[in-house]
Order: sequence, then C-alpha cells, then structure tokens
Amino acid sequence: MYDWIILLFLAVVDGLLNIIEPFHRFVGRDMMTDLRYPLKGNTIPFWAVPLIAIVLPWVVFGGIYFKKKNVYDLHHGILGILYSVLITAVITDAIKDGVGRPRPDFFWRCFPDGIPKFDNATTDVICHGEKSVIKEGHKSFPRSFAGLGFLAWYLAGKLRAFDRKGHIAKLCIVFLPLLVASLVAVSRVDDYWHHWQDVFAGGIIGLTVASFCYLQFFPYPFDADAVWPHAYFQQLADSQSNGNANSYNMGPLDTEANHEGHGALSLRDTSPILDSMESDIGYKQNHAGHRLHWRPSGKPGNASPASGSKILLKTAWVGVDRVLDLFLRFNCNTSRHCELEEEKEPLVSRRRGSQPGIMPDTQLGCHTIGSHGIKVARFHLYDWIILIFLAVLYGLFNIIEPFHRFVGRDMLTDLSYPLKGNTVPFWAVPLIAIVLPWVIFGGIYFKKKNVYDLHHGILGILYSVLITAVITDAIKNGVGRPRPDFFWRCFPDGKPNFNNVTGDVICHGERSVIKEGYKSFPSGHASAAFSGLGFLAWYLAGKLKAFNREGHIAKLCLVFLPLLVASLVAVSRVDDYWHHWQDVFAGGILGLTVASFCYLQFFPYPFDADAIWPHAHFQQLAESRSNGNANPHNMGLADASFP
Repeated sequence: MYDWIILLFLAVVDGLLNIIEPFHRFVGRDMMTDLRYPLKGNTIPFWAVPLIAIVLPWVVFGGIYFKKKNVYDLHHGILGILYSVLITAVITDAIKDGVGRPRPDFFWRCFPDGIPKFDNATTDVICHGEKSVIKEGHKSFPRSFAGLGFLAWYLAGKLRAFDRKGHIAKLCIVFLPLLVASLVAVSRVDDYWHHWQDVFAGGIIGLTVASFCYLQFFPYPFDADAVWPHAYFQQLADSQSNGNANSYNMGPLDTEANHEGHGALSLRDTSPILDSMESDIGYKQNHAGHRLHWRPSGKPGNASPASGSKILLKTAWVGVDRVLDLFLRFNCNTSRHCELEEEKEPLVSRRRGSQPGIMPDTQLGCHTIGSHGIKVARFHLYDWIILIFLAVLYGLFNIIEPFHRFVGRDMLTDLSYPLKGNTVPFWAVPLIAIVLPWVIFGGIYFKKKNVYDLHHGILGILYSVLITAVITDAIKNGVGRPRPDFFWRCFPDGKPNFNNVTGDVICHGERSVIKEGYKSFPSGHASAAFSGLGFLAWYLAGKLKAFNREGHIAKLCLVFLPLLVASLVAVSRVDDYWHHWQDVFAGGILGLTVASFCYLQFFPYPFDADAIWPHAHFQQLAESRSNGNANPHNMGLADASFP
C-alpha cells in the first residue's frame, strides 16, 4: 500500500517539474550552427510514449497472468514498471530543468520569422517566439526510456534466456524491446528535438533505473528461479513451513513448481546436481542408487533361492559394469575412432554448491558429429530457423532508404573529407568475423572431437554477427547520419547547391552513392568485426584457461589478439573517411556486447574451472551418468534388463 502511495507522490512531483520554468542557458550568435535544424513535429507523439513504455508491457504481463494465474507476477510487473518509468521521469525532468540545454531546432523556436536578435551587451539571444514553444526549447537534455528496458529484463526471466541450454534465439526476443526503445530514441534525433548526447544519456538513465526496479521484485535472469518473483517463492516457503500444502494454499503454480513440464521451473540450481554427477562421490551415489533399484521385489524376509540367484547375478553385473567403465575411460569404441581422455585438472566449476578438487571424466572424443551431430541439430532446430529469419531481415534493412538528415551550409566543414575506397573491402568482413573463427573451431574439433563445442561455436558466432548486423542497420537507417565524405557524394563536381528556404542540401550525385552517404552511424565494419572477433576472444579465453589463476599472463596476448584485429578494422573506417570516430566506437561497443551475450549462452565464464567446454557437454555427461550410460553407445547399466 505504501509503495502505491509513494507512486502517486512521484506522479505529482513529475507534474510539478513539467510546470517549472527551465533554466535559460546562454546562447550566443556563434552557437547557432548546431541549433538551426528545422522545426518539425513528432514522429512518435507524446501520447504514444506511455502506450509503448507502459501499456504494451502491461499487455504482456496480463497475457502471462491469464495463462499462469500468478498474481504476484502480475502485481510486481505492473508496480515495477510504473516505478521504473516514474522514477526515471522525475530524474529526467529535474535534470532537464536544471541544465536548460537548447534543442537542435532552437533557432526557429526563438525566431519563428527567421530574423535573429541578440543583446548588444551580452550577445545572448532575445527571443520573440511563442513562450511555451521557447520554454520547451530549453529542455533538450536528457531524453530517457525505462519501460521497455524493464520489459527486456522481464522477458529474459520468463523465457529462461540464460538457462545454459543454448537456445540462443531467445536473445532475439529479449533484445527486441531494447531495439524498439532505441528506435524511439533515434526518432527524437531525427525530429531535431534532441541531440544525440541527450538520447544516449537518457537511455543509460532509463536502463539503469529499470534494472534496479526489476531486481527489487525478480531474481537475476540467470538464476534457476528467474521465472517468478521473489514473493512467490517466499509464499511457497511460508505455506510449506506451516504445513499448509493443500489446494487452498497452493494454487496451480505451486504444484507446477515441481513439474518441469507444466511451464514452471525447478526450485533449485542445477549446478550442484551437475557437480555431483561429475564427481567420484556422485559416481558412487549413482551406483548405490542402481543397487537399490535392482533390489528384488517381494516382501522383506521372503527371499527365495531364485531371488538369491538374481541378487548374485545383478551383483556380478555391477562388477562387470565397473570394469567396463574403467576401460572406457581410456578407450572408446574403435570403430568410431574416438579417444577418451581424462583432464589433468578438475573441471568442476567453483560455483555455488560445487566440491573443489574432484576430477570428472570428460569423455572427450566420444561426442563426434557421427554420434551426436543429429541430436544437437534437432535440439537447436528452431535456433537455426530463427537465424535464417535474421538473415532475411538484415537483407531487407539494406534495401530500405535511410533517413536523410538535414545538412546545412555551415555543417559541411566536417563532411568534406575526400571520397576514398575501402582499405578492408565489404567482402572481407565476413571472412574476418566469421570464417576465421570457424577455422579455429574446426581445428579444435579435429583435435578433441567435441561436436557440442563445434556446433555451439558456429551457431553462437553466426547469431552474434547477425543480431549485431540487424541492430546496426536498423539504427543506421533510423539515424541517417552523413558520412565524413558526404560533400563529394552529394556534389561530385564540387559545386554545392542548397534549398533557399530550409537551407538543406540539394544533391545531384549518383543515387546509390548518396544513399550510402547517409549510413554513417554506427559503423557496420566495426560492429561486425567486434561481434565476430569479440566472440572469438571469449572462446580463446575459455580454451586457453586464461583465468585459471596459475599466472600464465602470456595467454592474454592470444586473447587480446582478435580484439586488436577488430580495432584495426574499425580504425580503417575512420582512415577511409567512411565514418566518424563516434560511429566506430558505438559499433565496437555494440558488437562486443552482443558477442558477450551470445558466448555466455553456450559457454561458462572464462574464469570458471569448466570454461574449456560448453554447458551442453557437461549436461550430457550428467545425463549419461544418471542413466548409467557411461559410453557413447548406451552400453551402460540402463540397457540391462532382468526378468
């Protein structure tokens, strides 16, 4: 109740901040260069912002409620996103009023007739436009979005996007609200209501507040309990501790919490189970479980000679199976030419619930394309289908005509660099960002025969590059920033021409060259290079065990090498005058961020003891041992049947 009361108070405060007159920053005659953009309307009107940032997420929350009937999830989603938006709004409007930065279209707000007037003493502007329009003209910094950031967190938890199963296509749904929010922010720059610094700072504020608000109610998305809020599990714990585990206190979701098949999730982390499966202790427990399972049926004390012989037979089988298991540690089936190796150091991660110092069998050489390839491909079928969809979407974004940003006479100073070719041609980018890492993945596969590692490396880097490419081209088309060589693209004869009314350029160059000239931000070369080679840097850090605390610091040279190559590719775009430095910086950050998410979908953190192989490899080991299948041909205890 108090949270809702404070929420109303925040709404009142935000209303008051919108009434207050903002600080009127000094604007001199020489400062008008970046403030003479045309006065336009809103591509996304003000009334549409709450629909996008609040109502749209509410629809998602409501849909999940009607499916799962969890009032804790519904309430905390609604309250959390309202707090996220209102806290951000109060912070944003308070800073707006305090900073008083003029908008890019301030000239026409201040002088609607186009005739400027300045104070003779201070040289500050003397505006004669409409008071409310001038007031709004001093509210440029910052521009925020928080609602869709909260929704991205929420979807990551609901989809279990980080459950270590490697369904990387889920990231597309998680990133979608952030892409929509980015396009909303870009529209403010296109409408000349904000400078790019305004929307960048606003995005950081909104996403930060959304993160804090989400984590007030929900676990981290990579937790095993991420699908429901903390209050739901606390209620379960209270009900169970009071012994009230009946249909009145435990609704459908309470019973589903212990059944994976009903859309809920296990209430405990899987890592302790995995660690025990991969330890000698876990092995003994498994065999103890098999002995209990093989205990003959019948009443205690009524053992017959026949049942005694069965016990002897089954006991003998346990011994035979143990010998087979020891043998298979050193030699897999020779017809498949797979080699079973045992790691010299423990691969049990030092995560919560693990037991350090235990050496599991890794079964390297047994997970080949022939033995497990079809299984892996079927498991990730939908991920490959979504990948094709991303490729088609990327092709469509390259066809779309980008936004043509206003370019006045005074803005051509930084856009008159010479028109040059590409030091790194377009066809070389996929070779550097995709094919080169594939060669490394293939080399490691032929040495270790681990199809999980090969498949997840290939699929992960493709998603990393394509997700980055889609985001990059969507922003390129939305921003429409001119390249540094725009003058020669627009006026190949060197004779500029401008509109007499608006002052915008009137280009007479080749259409395709002009179209490409409006695609400066962010850099596609930089984002692609960092998404592919950034993924490779993560991959090498895990394979080399670069962070195993043994102090072999020379490994970092190999880890940083892909990032150096990506940086040189990005720098070449500035040297060729195809991009401003901000373009390649933003592209690099974008590519490296997406690469990190994609890598961690499949592989542990590089500083984990298990970092050398993907999650799926250890999950397969756990399943094999739990089923008694300690070899790739299912020759374990589970195949044995007794009358």
